[in-house]
Amino acid sequence: MNLRPTSGSSLRRTRGVTILEVAMASLVMALVLSTAVTTLQRAFISLQNARDLNIASQMLQSEMEKLRLADWTTVSSFPPSATTVTLDPAFTANPFVGNRFTLSRTVADPKTGTRIITLQVVWQGADNRPLIRHLAMRYSRNGLYDYFYSQT
Repeated sequence: MNLRPTSGSSLRRTRGVTILEVAMASLVMALVLSTAVTTLQRAFISLQNARDLNIASQMLQSEMEKLRLADWTTVSSFPPSATTVTLDPAFTANPFVGNRFTLSRTVADPKTGTRIITLQVVWQGADNRPLIRHLAMRYSRNGLYDYFYSQT
């Protein structure tokens, strides 16, 4: 029997696929599918966290604009303890916001004629961790001086 291919023919495999090869192929496919599903879940969590961070930033900016336009008598009447700020109806009507976000305001008096107002938004992240976004502003009789963001 000659096993060398002739000019017009080629060697062909005459047996089928073994059960071991089928098992290995199915294992590889299962790993590929589970990795794809895990990656997709993480992508959706990242999108949710980005959306929540955007909403929290919008809430802080909106409240800062209200305080920027307020006069000194209004700002000086704020109590120094932490108080919960009622949210704008535009935020609570958003189906992604609902009642998940809490906005609070804390006021400090470092010196006469100056107040530091700290706004804080707290919400539950997609992984059920509490996320916090801060906005601190320095306010005087002349108006808003400066502000800075931070996140924990």
